[in-house]
Amino acid sequence: MKQQYVYLVLTRTGTVPSRLIGFVTGKPYTHVSIASDIMLTDMYSFCRDKKDKPLPANFNHEDINTEVFGACKTIPGEVYRVPVTDGQLERYRDVIRHFILNRESYTYDIGAFVPMALHIPYQFRNKFVCSVWVGFVLGKSGIEHDFKKHPSLVEPEDFRSITGAELIYRGDLKKYRSYISESFSEKSGKEFPEKKIPFEGTA
Repeated sequence: MKQQYVYLVLTRTGTVPSRLIGFVTGKPYTHVSIASDIMLTDMYSFCRDKKDKPLPANFNHEDINTEVFGACKTIPGEVYRVPVTDGQLERYRDVIRHFILNRESYTYDIGAFVPMALHIPYQFRNKFVCSVWVGFVLGKSGIEHDFKKHPSLVEPEDFRSITGAELIYRGDLKKYRSYISESFSEKSGKEFPEKKIPFEGTA
């Protein structure tokens, strides 16, 4: 039986909020997204709705070549894959489907940054920032993680050491699909890239 995965995508764009978050946290990445397709065609997160304005923001489908990502010349990032069972993957898809169908019931939690910066747990309910939402999705999907903190305080950095996560790419996310196309071959049945993961161009 073929192993299934979900993919965690950590990035840092050149937007003002991203630069501000990076300055406050001192961490290399300021945003996290999740996908179930290795080519990241079904990537989702909580983020701005339009590339030219930070608000409004909500649950959105993201693409490397459009909106905020599309406006960036380069996108420093890392991609991790996390092994999941068929049952976990089905629950994950159910959770994503729920957010797609109920998008208007949720919003971006702009007020979360103060308690997060001060490390004060808070109730997020129907409001999320990207990292809290991805952690929430993993939990609802039954996908194991080992965050040793309150769910409201999960940051992008925490996903770099999640249980079972394997780094499959580090570099410019704009080059990710080309790298994957060259390195992973379904026809050959190979699951792992033969060449070394690129480590240039980090954030």
